[in-house]
Amino acid sequence: MQPLGIFWGCQIPARFPFMEKALRLLWERLDLPVREVEGFTCCPEKALVKNLDPWVWILTAGRNLAVAEAAGLKQLLVPCNGCYSTLKTVWSHLLADPQLAERLNGALSEIGLKFRGTLQVLHLAEHLHDQLGPAQLRRGMVKSLRGMRLAVHYGCHMIRPSHSLQFDDPLLPTKFDALVEALGAKSIPYPRKMTCCGGEYSNVGQMEEAMAMARAKLLELKERSVDGLVVMCPACFMQFDGKQYLMQRQGEALNVPVFFYPELVGLAYGLDPEELGLGLHRIEIEAFLTRWRERGEVLGKVAQAFDLDSLERCINCQACSHDCPSALNGEGFEPHRLLEEILAGRLEQVLKEGGFWSCLECHTCSELCPQRFGMETVFTRLKSWAMAQGITPPTVRQAIDIFEKTGKLGEPQKAQRKKLNLPEPTASGVKQWKELLKRAEKGKG
Repeated sequence: MQPLGIFWGCQIPARFPFMEKALRLLWERLDLPVREVEGFTCCPEKALVKNLDPWVWILTAGRNLAVAEAAGLKQLLVPCNGCYSTLKTVWSHLLADPQLAERLNGALSEIGLKFRGTLQVLHLAEHLHDQLGPAQLRRGMVKSLRGMRLAVHYGCHMIRPSHSLQFDDPLLPTKFDALVEALGAKSIPYPRKMTCCGGEYSNVGQMEEAMAMARAKLLELKERSVDGLVVMCPACFMQFDGKQYLMQRQGEALNVPVFFYPELVGLAYGLDPEELGLGLHRIEIEAFLTRWRERGEVLGKVAQAFDLDSLERCINCQACSHDCPSALNGEGFEPHRLLEEILAGRLEQVLKEGGFWSCLECHTCSELCPQRFGMETVFTRLKSWAMAQGITPPTVRQAIDIFEKTGKLGEPQKAQRKKLNLPEPTASGVKQWKELLKRAEKGKG
């Protein structure tokens, strides 16, 4: 594999060294040949520097690209949205405009550099998704994030301007979501997903507007009970973690932990939160870790009875959604929602609410299931667990009591039988049956 150069930018080394730590640990685990390069400056930041002087913006970015090429690199890895957007946009302009490239190289020749256009600029997400791939990421996991509900924030400059970046759909992207779900978590949709973080407000001194924009998105996530927000950009992290901390100091605790994506990979790979430096976040992550551990324990129990991957495929398929007689009978029974709740680690809540008792055990789903799974296998097991905990409808408890007492679910009505001139019922085998059960119980011990 060709060595990857790393362009840290300004913010990660200066303000968020824990991001650098997480990324270094990640590429160690993935055995990636990453090289440090001397001589870089700011990318530079587009909204400030380009508006000051477009040529200074191109000259600075072009020099950084030439420095990487002079180091013999073919690929440059960028873990910051702003740096990525600047470097790749300038790179694309230079390739599309020979006169601009000639002007740049005229200036660079005075310091012994030349832009050749041979360097591939890659966002960290681009490298992980398009080159490494979600399947390869999954192979290193020792502790899945299954059951965790995470919100993805792409950030403007990971995907826009699309004519220059060409990484993902600029309005309906999916690749970052795929990376999050590769770790087992569920990426939760929300209306403000593609809105700007508002960090640029801070750069121009509009702090109240910056706070308001961050707050609007965080409130939306709070309402949807997400477990955390995932970003792949230090500026976006600063906006949601830092501004949320200011809200907290002012008495509004939203408690939405914010993660740089490599930190989540590190957790899934079994790295210690302290080693990752997660304690340096402004918004504490202990509640997240506790929920993750608790849901993992619940899913461990579920995994003893069901194949979790089959459950997930069932949820994604839903081919039988409009065939379940109980679901068609009214709006009260939502079978796939119950499966989602189980995979989210809320087994006890599902058992208490008892929606699974609406499964008629008619075998329709099992007969129709293209995966030979059938939702009823889940619901019958839930009924069994509920019975073991004494969480049963009164009619079920009554029927069980009769069965345990008589070995039957009903006694013949002698008067009716006599009226119909039917013979006396045959003798019951209840005594022998009870003896058999007693011996079976002893055998268990």
